[in-house]
Amino acid sequence: MIKRHPTLYALSHHHHHALVRALEIRRAAERPEPERTAALRRAACALIEFWKNAGSVHFRDEEEVLLPACARHVNIAEEPAFVRMLSEHATIRARLQELEQALADDRPVDGLTIELGRMLHDHVRLEEEQVFPRAEALLGEAGLQAIAPHLTQLHPRTCDTKPGEHRES
Repeated sequence: MIKRHPTLYALSHHHHHALVRALEIRRAAERPEPERTAALRRAACALIEFWKNAGSVHFRDEEEVLLPACARHVNIAEEPAFVRMLSEHATIRARLQELEQALADDRPVDGLTIELGRMLHDHVRLEEEQVFPRAEALLGEAGLQAIAPHLTQLHPRTCDTKPGEHRES
């Protein structure tokens, strides 16, 4: 279990939902034909819906709230985890646009959907294991409290935590 500052719970909770999408894709890819293709198409549609409702907001929170706060303390370009995160954001956005167009054109989506599932899984791991711990270290308690009101709560809170309390997540 990773100990996470309460301010970042919202972002970690978003990650949970992204991992659910990635798991759905993996399970769809493991299905036997002929249901595999239909299952992957359903998973692709669910992923696009997730992106429109939550994923794009999550990326904006990281890019417009978390990273600028960190940039007050370090040169982001010299932080490998932050650079990789931004690069992956751009790639994931591009692949999602390709997927949405393939769905609209009724083209096959199996490979692209599977690729996006893996990318999402790996991206969440990068952020949880490298980006968030680095941000916590850079921002400290005061910096994390300062960004808290600017992060979007996309999913209902599962329990109440007092500010400053840490919970295992």
